[in-house]
Amino acid sequence: MIFIFRLILISTLTYLLGLIAPWWSAIIGAAIVAFLMPGNNFNAFLSGFMGVGLIWMVLAWKVNVETNSIMSQKIVQLFPVDDINMLIILTAIIGGTAGALGAFTGNSFRQIFIKKKEKSFYS
Repeated sequence: MIFIFRLILISTLTYLLGLIAPWWSAIIGAAIVAFLMPGNNFNAFLSGFMGVGLIWMVLAWKVNVETNSIMSQKIVQLFPVDDINMLIILTAIIGGTAGALGAFTGNSFRQIFIKKKEKSFYS
């Protein structure tokens, strides 16, 4: 349940920060959410990847639809991508990777401040 809540929070924060800040604000937003919400590293990594990746994919698709694929066709000519849909998926993977690394960093930073339980002789 906390995974889904973290995913929705990262997606919302990424969208809102994207309106007023540069692209790398998604990394900072994912790191803040992962810092404030407890979880393991894999959980934080996956929620950051999916949260930022989905938003970037939806926004890339929205730009593609609004410009009638004119801008996307010009970008496809620059990169070694054959299809506009692959360009949108590639955008989602790049954004997702950035968000995943940000969330992983935020969760790892949180774990610095958590005192590890000492291992008992009997356990």
